[in-house]
Amino acid sequence: MGTTTRFHRAASAGNVLPLKEATRWEVNTPDENLLTPVLLAAANGKAHALSVLLKRGADLSKTDRLGCTALHLAASAGHRECVECLLRAGVNVYEMNTAGRTALDVARLARAFEVAEQLERFQAGLSTARTEQLRKRAAKQYEKLKQRYGTVIALNLGDSFKALEEHTALEESV
Repeated sequence: MGTTTRFHRAASAGNVLPLKEATRWEVNTPDENLLTPVLLAAANGKAHALSVLLKRGADLSKTDRLGCTALHLAASAGHRECVECLLRAGVNVYEMNTAGRTALDVARLARAFEVAEQLERFQAGLSTARTEQLRKRAAKQYEKLKQRYGTVIALNLGDSFKALEEHTALEESV
């Protein structure tokens, strides 16, 4: 289990100077809550800090305890600039959290409609082949999440069938 470092604090506050000194290992180190500096910057809407962290080698596949990626966190908080930054960096828009929800799903649930529209436009711009490739990769990642956080998923998904039905309904409407 990690501890909160100066890079975690800098990312949360959007303080870019210390982040420019961070190594790849430091930008990907989780704190005691499994939050990396990238996750903290995205959750707090610090797009410039997020950009610096991405340049320093941030791993976009890192998740918090609920399986939320930086894109999930930015989308649920309505941080459009962070979402744009992550999309430009090549994040998989189809990654799911432990509840089986994508960033688009959490944006809709959080009523972050501008971000939801932004994600919908991005997804619509993907080719069919690219969409299929990303969905397959997301399904594999979701299987890894289930193995890693199996007990968390079981606890969080008391409404698992409802969540999966919602996700399926959302996918079918696209």
